[in-house]
Amino acid sequence: MWHTVAGGVIVVVTLVLMTTGRVRPVIALGCALVVAGILRIAPASALFGGLSNGGVITVGAMLVIAKGVVQTGVVARITRRLLATVHTAQQALRRLAAPVGVASALMNTTPIVAMLIPATKSLEQTRNIPARQVMLPIAHITTLTGSVTLIGTSSNLLIAGIAAGSGVSMSMLSFAPVALPTAVVGAVVIYVAARLLRTPVAGAEVVLDWRVEIPVAAGARIIGRTPGDVALATARDYAVVNVRRDGDYLPPDVAIAAGDRLVFQATEAGVKALWGSPLLGLKPHRLYAVSIRSGDENGFLADLEEDGTIQVVAAQTTVSLRRTSMLPGSTCYLAAADPDVLRGVEAIALWQDAASRAPQPRKTWIALSILAAVVITASIGLVPVEFGSVGGALLMVLTGVLTPRSAGRALDWNILFVLAGSVGLGAIVLSSGLADLLAAGIRTLSAGSALLVVLVFALITTVLTNLVTNAAAASILTPVALSLATELGVNPATLLALIGTCISFTFITPFSHQSNLMVMGPMGYTTKEFVRFGVPVLIAALITATVVATLLK
Repeated sequence: MWHTVAGGVIVVVTLVLMTTGRVRPVIALGCALVVAGILRIAPASALFGGLSNGGVITVGAMLVIAKGVVQTGVVARITRRLLATVHTAQQALRRLAAPVGVASALMNTTPIVAMLIPATKSLEQTRNIPARQVMLPIAHITTLTGSVTLIGTSSNLLIAGIAAGSGVSMSMLSFAPVALPTAVVGAVVIYVAARLLRTPVAGAEVVLDWRVEIPVAAGARIIGRTPGDVALATARDYAVVNVRRDGDYLPPDVAIAAGDRLVFQATEAGVKALWGSPLLGLKPHRLYAVSIRSGDENGFLADLEEDGTIQVVAAQTTVSLRRTSMLPGSTCYLAAADPDVLRGVEAIALWQDAASRAPQPRKTWIALSILAAVVITASIGLVPVEFGSVGGALLMVLTGVLTPRSAGRALDWNILFVLAGSVGLGAIVLSSGLADLLAAGIRTLSAGSALLVVLVFALITTVLTNLVTNAAAASILTPVALSLATELGVNPATLLALIGTCISFTFITPFSHQSNLMVMGPMGYTTKEFVRFGVPVLIAALITATVVATLLK
């Protein structure tokens, strides 16, 4: 009994700290594991079992694979083609919903949302289509469809990893019977409710005070077409000025040839947007924001390119970059294969990463083939998903899609440690007897009715996932579901699929999911808008998931 009380206190205090935001989740979870270990509530092997949990390992590997796919620029190219002829926000949603949904079910949603933000902003800049009526609906669709497959979301992988310890196997599509109908109904409601997102009053006028010069490499996708043909002519953050060819400046509407240099005027955000374009065949270099050292005012930016290891990309100037003076303290953007190159240049005082490697379209089919191989082998049970995903991540490096350094950067250690800590939190719930106590409470509330069991789990999961991380919700509720399912005549896989589905119902608060936070700032959403838009989606999704799970029980 003492262990149950102590375990309950640890879990409650941890959840309160995570909910209030006073302590970072990874710190709160780490403290909980240490205290539980000192009090001998659970063995160290269980508390730190998350470090070797198959679900956590798979999440890390899938982050690398997703980075490889995004690095090819294929997401940006597909998005550009889908949105090439849209004229309204509703039309954009119809074009994006299915492809984005499929992509979210196969890879991490964060890079997908990140790539869509500039794409929808470009629509707003060039065609007056409100980006606010597109991005929040799309972000919610990604969270719903991500729960359809085992690898679509970290919480599903975590649930499967915990369930495997109890002899319950969750395959690639075990979550789909509940999650897929819920995602379809949710997407329809999202589409209808998107009109509730109003467009704010336009802000201050944009000043294009940066000059950007980007060479077009052989084999680039823009060759033979004009900037206007590929939507690179003008946008809110940049506009093509002319094309430099063999020392001559040509008008911006000429067909582009290999070796041309496209000249833009842009905002600082536009510099990064242009660097991320997969159309120009850029070298696999990173973009750096560089500060010029004091005392180098007699030099020119062209001096930085003397040995050929550095390329000057942009500066605040109205003349050619080669004829722009190096003013002490000024900032310019340079491309280089490695930051070590910058350390040997006396004119450079400080630098920092401004953007990742330029997209490498030539590796597209390699990256997509690796992703497909991981999905197919895991779906048919040929290879366990953790081995298939780790193998896929290694292939991304061995085939040159990613450098070892890029692969390392893809690993979000904060996410991985939160997941590992959440597995330990689940061990506290199980070892302390708290899982049995919670199961008894749910058993009493449900009065032995399978329908009420499903309803209670759906409601508890929805509330918990909007208060704490989805990983914490999964780690607490999975052991309880496993202990109750068989006893009350409910298929364990169905109950776990319900939990995995309801964990994606992060619609009413901006802080309950990373995708919400990603779109909140750039699009200017308010908390009130999240609630007004999210409540009807939440109600529809909750009803659908509950009804479907009841029918499948």
